[in-house]
Amino acid sequence: MKKVFIIATVILFFLFIVIFIVTRTKKSAISNQQLTITSTTVPLEQKPINNLKSSSPIETDDFKLEYLPETDKFQVELKTDQGYDQFTSWAYENQTPELIENSDLVEFSEPGQGLSITPTPSFNPLIEFLNIFLNFGQGVVLENPSSTNELPNQLPNPSFSLNPPSSSLAYYAQCNGYSNISLPSGCNFCQAGCGPATVAMIASLYLGTAYDPQTIVNLYQSKGYLLGCGGSRYQDAKALLEFLGLKTTDYLIYSYGKADEVAPDFKKYTDSGWTLFVLASFKQSGGGHYFWVTEVDEEGNIWAYDPYYGRYSDPPLNENMRYPFPLYRVAIGVKK
Repeated sequence: MKKVFIIATVILFFLFIVIFIVTRTKKSAISNQQLTITSTTVPLEQKPINNLKSSSPIETDDFKLEYLPETDKFQVELKTDQGYDQFTSWAYENQTPELIENSDLVEFSEPGQGLSITPTPSFNPLIEFLNIFLNFGQGVVLENPSSTNELPNQLPNPSFSLNPPSSSLAYYAQCNGYSNISLPSGCNFCQAGCGPATVAMIASLYLGTAYDPQTIVNLYQSKGYLLGCGGSRYQDAKALLEFLGLKTTDYLIYSYGKADEVAPDFKKYTDSGWTLFVLASFKQSGGGHYFWVTEVDEEGNIWAYDPYYGRYSDPPLNENMRYPFPLYRVAIGVKK
């Protein structure tokens, strides 16, 4: 009797195992089937863009978006200074990120004017990451160096050192002495030359002063790099420095980082023999500007050859003097 009981128990145990396995297999099959159905639906990002073509124009206080069938493009009329940033935010919220910085789909214009080039975007971490692959990332554009459109001149913060370390590197001010260099689209070097000016200073250190701003501008143009009223791109600066035989790091991406946030990272590079080509902003939205970081001291002061702000003082300039500005966006390490 006892033996029969043991056999019955074993049989029941095996039946339980079989039922458990069959049940799990069915659930797995159902789950896989559901996943298959989901994965074969039309991608979500394809729907909003098609709907947008039929539902435009769309207008806000800052911009107006309209689809033009004759060009198969969207025209975005920027109505305010915040128009570009507001359009970018709107595109993300409405599941149409493919409209952002895509000249194949979107063209921009000012109110009452024809189509124009894409304006310089302010920083967004995701956009900045995409910029690297979409070949954007422009520097500052100064419509008039003496107007309120230029980079803001914040008063120095007395808590930061204004006594620069000794240095004898070549310095090129984009507005003093080189402002007569003409750039495409009717701009001059003072208005939009911070990128090539910074490249010229770096190249002069490692390769000699023959690489002055005019030489660098000529190289930009011969290679078809973006240069003009739209500013310049840090991707082009990196490519040109590498073309000249210099070593560069990967892009160091910062989300509007303040000096005390980026200084430890910068110092590791400068202490290891690198200098840094930097893109930063001197106002909360936009105001992109390039300069060259040559040293970071023990107190976290970031010393730079700044082609715009440094033109009234002996270089290098303490970029921390306008803290909390600049806000750091991208840096590229450079050395020979």
